Parts: sequence; C-alpha cells; structure tokens
Amino acid sequence: MAPKTASKGLQPILERQTVQDQVYAQLREALIAGAFEAKEAFTIAGLADRFQVSHMPVREALRRLAAESALRIAPSGTAYVPDLSADELEDITRARVIIEGATTAIAFDHLDDDDLAQLQAIVARHHASGLAGNTPAMTAANREFHFHIYRAAQSPVLMSQIENLWLRSGPYVRILSDRMEQLLKTALRDSFTAHHESVCKALAIRDADAFRAAMEADIRASHLLLRQLIAEATAP
Repeated sequence: MAPKTASKGLQPILERQTVQDQVYAQLREALIAGAFEAKEAFTIAGLADRFQVSHMPVREALRRLAAESALRIAPSGTAYVPDLSADELEDITRARVIIEGATTAIAFDHLDDDDLAQLQAIVARHHASGLAGNTPAMTAANREFHFHIYRAAQSPVLMSQIENLWLRSGPYVRILSDRMEQLLKTALRDSFTAHHESVCKALAIRDADAFRAAMEADIRASHLLLRQLIAEATAP
C-alpha cells in the first residue's frame, strides 16, 4: 500500500508558495515603479541572496513576470528588463487609452464628493513633490491618483488589464524618472498636474465626457513626452 501523503497540514508547500508570492509581489511593485532600467539584468542567485530565500521561489516569480511580458529570460536563465521600444510604447499607450478610458467612464458614477476631496489632495501632493524635485513621491502620487479612479469602477477584469499595462510600462517610467529633475526646470514645472486638475474639475461639475477626456489626454501627453525621451536615449 502506498504511503498516505495527502494532508491539510502540508505547511512547507504552503509556506514556499507564500514566499514565491512575496518575491513576485515585490519584484512586480519595483517594476511598476520603474526601479529597474531597460535591459537591466539580474540572476536567480543574486535575487535569492537579496531576498534571503532559496532559488525556487525566485525562479517561479521570474517565470510569472515573464509570462506577463514584464521580463525576458535569456537561455542562460538570467532575467532582464525589456529594452525601450517606440513601437511597443505606442501599442501600450493605445491599449491604455482604450482600457483606462473605459474604466474611467465606468468609475464616474461611483465617485462622490469624498472621492473628489481625496483626488484633489493627491493632486496637491503630486504638485508639491514636483516643486520639491521629489521624483519617487511624484511617481507614487501619479499612480495613486489613477488607481483611486480605476478601483471605483469595481471591475477586477479591467483592473487586471490595467495593472499589466502599468507593469509593462516600468522601463518607460524609469526613463521619465531619470529625466524628471531636468524636465522640471522647463515649462513642464507649471503643467505636469494640469490633466489631473482637469479630471478633478470635470468630476466636480459632474461632466462625465470631460472626465474621461481629461484622463485620456493625460495618458496621451505622457506618451508624447516619453516618445521624445526614447528618441533622445536611442539616438546614435
């Protein structure tokens, strides 16, 4: 008779899964935030040492991220961040305008005066961070603003799609962050929160069309700036 191996108390397996999820979540968050540069590589051994875990949860986390197109894995097993591509940026932006625009429209009827006050507070923090040259805080405030609205749509399916698009946008967030200090010395200093302010104004007067249009305009404006930065970064 074969030994009984099935048990609700298989804690080592459950614990290992939890570690894998934690590694995956931290890497995913870092990628979305633009913590890694395009083409930056890291090994399973290096990440395992950093997280103080075995190789297996790191390997599985990297596979999950590769399946989401957030990373590439070389034949050697080394994972790396995809290179910058104007064509890919165009494709991501097109998808963002369609999906995030629709999600914004759905969210509109679920947002009330309390949400408006919270969004206005986020815009104020975003603006203050920009004036102070605090790029990480700017990036965090921008994301907080968008996702406050997207969560209001109460659509796990749409949210999953949006999160994947932001995940794949990580290298582009990084190049923007690297140039932000310089950009804030230009006319952008007085306008980088303009679209978010327009979103808030549209919500305040309950104009659904203007609300969606302002959000889509914000996405397109970021695309135009990033396209210029990519052209400069890849120029011979």
